[in-house]
Amino acid sequence: MTSEYCIRITDRDRERFEGMSEWERELRAQGYQLVAGVDEAGRGPIAGPVVAAACILPPDVTFYGLNDSKKMTEKRREALYKKIKKEAVACCVTMVSEEDIDRTNILVATKDAMRQALNGLRPQPDVALIDAVALEGFDFPILPRVQGDAHSNVVAAASVLAKVTRDNMMRNFDKVYPEYGFAKHKGYGSKAHIEAILREGPCPIHRLSFLKNIIKPSNAGLPTRETGKVVERHVAYDLISRGFSILDHRYSLPNIGEIDLVAMRDKRLLIIECKGRGSGSLTFGGSEESLEEHQLQRIRRTASHWIDANLSGDDMTIELYLAAVDLDEKGHVSSLTYLPIDSV
Repeated sequence: MTSEYCIRITDRDRERFEGMSEWERELRAQGYQLVAGVDEAGRGPIAGPVVAAACILPPDVTFYGLNDSKKMTEKRREALYKKIKKEAVACCVTMVSEEDIDRTNILVATKDAMRQALNGLRPQPDVALIDAVALEGFDFPILPRVQGDAHSNVVAAASVLAKVTRDNMMRNFDKVYPEYGFAKHKGYGSKAHIEAILREGPCPIHRLSFLKNIIKPSNAGLPTRETGKVVERHVAYDLISRGFSILDHRYSLPNIGEIDLVAMRDKRLLIIECKGRGSGSLTFGGSEESLEEHQLQRIRRTASHWIDANLSGDDMTIELYLAAVDLDEKGHVSSLTYLPIDSV
């Protein structure tokens, strides 16, 4: 078993933490006891959502190692992410999709994500510190500051929550769209990423409004894919957006069967068969009506093999679903419904 990473704390980390605590101490001395921090990740990439986070840290707990998340190592960010989630008085992480970014613009989308994150805090704060962006419409003061994540621990903590969440989402998208290399560049416009777009065309998580100088308008539509892949990728996108990690895609055993998707969030494991239906098809009905008995048996057998091979003594809930996807006359997804299948 891999041992958990432990942050090596230096005197410089302690000094930085104390220095970045001053703004919050001053506010508490003025009577603002619940001080929230807000930050975002993903304004610059050409693919994927923009993610925002808000959090309130307890004043009696130290979070040594906090800094602008972009200046931290991935391991340090991951370790602090776990501590913040465990120790924070409150935290909330939200996202705005690339579709909404294209519909409005990145600044509007960023503010929307930040506003949702701040509104999601329970309890609500007495004051909120925010990295650079001004927000309106709250009953408590909002104090923006350029490079706030380098001047305030609570903003730096929000920065860690947002960046780790988004990076994990992009690693999951990499399993669904491996041709673009999202796990490496996290959606930023690297040379390899742009070359992949020119070769493959954009995929559903690309921000088309960011690609105007990369591809011609005539080539800006989504590439044509086989229906099964379109359906599976849409379901995977939905699961990732809901906070699930994709553990496997198209897991196959010769002469036994195939599982379209295996996803997990917390202690909940989902094994999913994806099925698309065109506009002229009849209703799905229940899962047993959509899948014949021999198909159900193959799914159950394959699922049992995957569980035996990948889970050992893990205490989690295992659920089987049929992801029923409706397609319109152009082959675009119009709706998605999860229908339960009996247990393995």
